[in-house]
Amino acid sequence: MRRGLRRLSPVMAGLAALLAVLALRATLADPFERLRLAGFDLLQRAAPRTLATPAPVRVVDIDDATLARHGQWPWSRDTVAGLVDTLRDLGAAAIALDVVFAEPDRTSPRTLAETWRTRYGWQGDAAGDRLPDHDETLAASFAKGRVVSGYGLLPADNGAAAPARPGFAVLGPDPAAHLPGFSGVIANIPLLERAAAGHGSFTIAAGRDEIVRRLPILGSLRGGLVPSLALEALRVAQGEDTVRVRTEQNGGPDGAVTGFTVRVGSLEIPLDAEGALLLHHSGSVRERSVPAWRLMQPQPDAAAREAVAGHIVLLGTSAVGLGDLRPTPLNAYEPGINVHAEALEQILTGATLDRPAWAGGVEIVAAAGLALAAALAAAALGLRLATGLTGLAIAALGLGAWLAYVRAGLLVDATLPGLVVGLSFSAAILTRHLLAEGDALHLRQAFTHYLSPDLVQALVADPGALKLGGETRTMTFLFTDLEGFTSLTETRGAESLVALLNGYLDGLCGVAMAHGGTVDKIVGDAVHVMFNAPLDQPDHAERAVACALAMDAFATGFSAAQREAGVPFGKTRIGVNTGPAVVGNFGGARRFDYTAHGDAINTAARLEAANKALGTRICIAGSTVAGCPGRAFRPIGTLMLRGKAQGVPVFEPAPAVCEAAFEIRYRDAFDRLAAGEEAGAQAMLALHAERPQDAVVALHARRIGAGDRSLRIAA
Repeated sequence: MRRGLRRLSPVMAGLAALLAVLALRATLADPFERLRLAGFDLLQRAAPRTLATPAPVRVVDIDDATLARHGQWPWSRDTVAGLVDTLRDLGAAAIALDVVFAEPDRTSPRTLAETWRTRYGWQGDAAGDRLPDHDETLAASFAKGRVVSGYGLLPADNGAAAPARPGFAVLGPDPAAHLPGFSGVIANIPLLERAAAGHGSFTIAAGRDEIVRRLPILGSLRGGLVPSLALEALRVAQGEDTVRVRTEQNGGPDGAVTGFTVRVGSLEIPLDAEGALLLHHSGSVRERSVPAWRLMQPQPDAAAREAVAGHIVLLGTSAVGLGDLRPTPLNAYEPGINVHAEALEQILTGATLDRPAWAGGVEIVAAAGLALAAALAAAALGLRLATGLTGLAIAALGLGAWLAYVRAGLLVDATLPGLVVGLSFSAAILTRHLLAEGDALHLRQAFTHYLSPDLVQALVADPGALKLGGETRTMTFLFTDLEGFTSLTETRGAESLVALLNGYLDGLCGVAMAHGGTVDKIVGDAVHVMFNAPLDQPDHAERAVACALAMDAFATGFSAAQREAGVPFGKTRIGVNTGPAVVGNFGGARRFDYTAHGDAINTAARLEAANKALGTRICIAGSTVAGCPGRAFRPIGTLMLRGKAQGVPVFEPAPAVCEAAFEIRYRDAFDRLAAGEEAGAQAMLALHAERPQDAVVALHARRIGAGDRSLRIAA
């Protein structure tokens, strides 16, 4: 029973995580809603709506360039009237104004004349009513037809009269009872309201994070149904008198309202339960907009004329100073008029988005099923396989949401199932890990005294590695040897020798393990270390060189301390080489050893021995130097090892040699020697005369004195 409960523990932990997330979602919905919206925004940014199918919609933009030409906003109403007349004359199907004229125009000559008389005693023509009135001019322009005036909705009643509404034919429950309600309105002056062919709200609803993802198409003003600016523009453009609205319900006549379907002429518009259209953003598209100044010239250019003819025209502003800029998933500063234009484009081309009523239920079922499967996988399968399958499940959720979006225009949330699956799997795998950690602790404590900690960790993580066999990989090997150890054994007692040697070897092994090395063998006073096994270490050459320098520093200090105590402790020689080797478990079924075999190992051992002839303490092969691009090395020459046809370029670390100026001169002399120049030999002899204690310079000076100008050194 105990074993059974142990195996079920990860599954129970995964189920607990699933229930916890679902309970948290039910009680604290806002973070999950924000996550869901972020997922939908990511889809929009990855695949924004394209204008492959052109829509007859244009934005006439009162932009900063237009204001620079025609003066600051608000303009006098006769200027606006002239622009509206131009748009109508150019063949606009409908002209919708994303602006409101809530007060009379104070720049009208008639208004100014009255003000001058009452305020300044002006004695001009008393017949002020013969002077022009800009509001009447704009109203006359509206009355010529196809103009939709815009207004704003307010949550509180301000006493303003509601604008005229089109006829609504409703099928099902009254939509106004289920829509967000408004009590106040900022409308145009009555003169303009009466003259317009349509009236629509330009109110834009933002999400909790102020990002615009929907556009209200229907609204409720004091219990009555009102249309949006885009909806009225569609109605006027088609010459329709009536807007048909069908209330969609879930589960029959008494079911919950799930959305609305609006029909204007031949066009159907799917809306959500709040009467809003889900926006499939395309972002700011240059072809959509025409700067207003191009249409306010005495003779608008041909391109501007063509852009307006037969199109629904939305008149609004993108000028920064007028403040009608809204954040969307694609643009942090999208002009509000573009939002209305995008909605019209979607409706006219049929490229709408839908969040189905069944989506939420499907998402929860998918989350529960996949979370249970992930917990079972974490409990029963290997870590890699379970992680891979869980990753595939999460990727499949994302792919499903993507395909639903790009192929069917459906918004399906992959974030909730993905989150639940990830947390359930994590809870299950963590529980399994905690159970296994207790079992592994004893193994680690027992074997770290005998093997490299890295090797022990690898065996704990993958017990299957305890099998015969090996693999070929590029590795770096480090060999050490203690000079004069044989004579030391003859002069020291066994107990003191053991204590002395243990202290020395413990220090070297500690340095090796600190640099990620695996101590392969300890033979007498020699230590064999390998890098890049059993764990992958892309920087194994760099690790080995850093380890060699640290070992040299330790050994030098240890030797100095022993000599001060009267013990003739020799210096330590180190060889480092990089190359391919076969590493793994070698031996038999009863006894085997984790080690490496190959020529690269033998070469490292021979480089260590070559230090004696070279006069160095550290000898590093060129193959290792190539893996340490950030370090400086001093070239020594090419070792010609017995039994090897190719020589081995060898180096020693530059920081242990001399200051930079001397090193530059040495490199110049060495390069000249390599090129066969006699000047190189003379330069090397000069360096030796200057610094006779430099072992490598002394080596070359001896060879030059013997008549050998070659850098090939037999060893």
